[in-house]
Amino acid sequence: MTDERQAETDPVFFDALFHRKRKHGKWDVVDAPQLEALVADTHAHLQLLDDPALALARCAANGVGFVCTISDVHEDGSTTYDKLDAWKHEGAVDTAKIVHRC
Repeated sequence: MTDERQAETDPVFFDALFHRKRKHGKWDVVDAPQLEALVADTHAHLQLLDDPALALARCAANGVGFVCTISDVHEDGSTTYDKLDAWKHEGAVDTAKIVHRC
């Protein structure tokens, strides 16, 4: 199965947990790394994700205090720049929902 077809069948987990794929479409929840300080993600490709806002919310819920998204104007066009403010706003809303569930 191609990565593209696989991505269509993988579930989207609306939580801040870490999920590990198992055989036969099963998933386990695994312990999140215990971070001693805020972490920075200095090489994210938000425009390639199915739900960039949810990814930002998960970052916030797990102690990632800075995300630098990478884009290539020749490959990605202006997608990242055009949608970043909306992703940040949706991510803030999602963070509140995720943290409230924990």
